[in-house]
Amino acid sequence: MIQSQHIKKATSHPISRVFRPFFESKNIKSVLGGIFSMTSLASGVFLLQGDSSLIEASFNPVTEEMIIETKHSISSVVPNMTGISQEFHLGHPGIDITAPLGSKILPLKKGKVSLVANTKVGYGRWVEVDHGDNIRSLYAHMGKIQVEEGEEVDTDTVLGEVGLTGRTTGPHVHLEVFKGETRINPRVYLLSLPKK
Repeated sequence: MIQSQHIKKATSHPISRVFRPFFESKNIKSVLGGIFSMTSLASGVFLLQGDSSLIEASFNPVTEEMIIETKHSISSVVPNMTGISQEFHLGHPGIDITAPLGSKILPLKKGKVSLVANTKVGYGRWVEVDHGDNIRSLYAHMGKIQVEEGEEVDTDTVLGEVGLTGRTTGPHVHLEVFKGETRINPRVYLLSLPKK
């Protein structure tokens, strides 16, 4: 036995039938949509209470500056660079600048060589330069080192050459920058530097 289903038919209110052609017009829809969008935006920005720290952060720039001043850019830290093989990230606290074996490596800024080291794994042959103001830079996987601990260096001093020492899969220099004991993305410094 087939039961009949009761279907309720929807009907429009008589007033809506009168105004529907007006509100469904393409031009009216675009005008009303713009008004509703602007009203929503204005109420979100000016009328609704929220976390004012988020709004303040968007209008107030960061006041702490950490800039290494030098005439060299990333390409002149390793003048013969061919690219960046690995960026700074959680598991890699520096950037890897690729270049042909034997390419010279220059410091980011003048300073004093604070450490010259040689390990069979990890960084291989590496140099650390103290730039003052609690900033240091580290250059790893070097082939030859041409400076000594305690030596004063400037941005034209050759620290050494790109090599294949330590844990590496190709010729590059691994560059790290420290502010105190915190590793900072070297690109922050390198991209903000004035060009030569």
